[in-house]
Amino acid sequence: MSHAVKANVQEMLTRMEPDSVPATVDAGNPVMAFCELVSAGGIETGVWSCTAGGWTIASYGVNEAMVMLAGRLRLTATDGTVTEVSEGDLFFIPKGWSGRWDTLEDMQKAYVIVH
Repeated sequence: MSHAVKANVQEMLTRMEPDSVPATVDAGNPVMAFCELVSAGGIETGVWSCTAGGWTIASYGVNEAMVMLAGRLRLTATDGTVTEVSEGDLFFIPKGWSGRWDTLEDMQKAYVIVH
């Protein structure tokens, strides 16, 4: 038997909790927070925010689809491919991706993670 879960994104954004900051931060002083909607069966959903800052990622640990709710983000893959994301964009980072994450403007995203 399955069940549906519904949440209001704006309400979730008011209930956010602090999230850990990557050890590889080398630009800015980013502050991160999240509010999880569901975590079950290897799938997580919720909202996440980050203030301006940047860091390197050696190997992204999960497959993650996201919708940018606010702000701007630049992802630079190790092969030099640059992807800029802003409000309303849907984007995906595959497990194993490596490169650089730069939050250009304070951002908020809704996400679905598959482990």
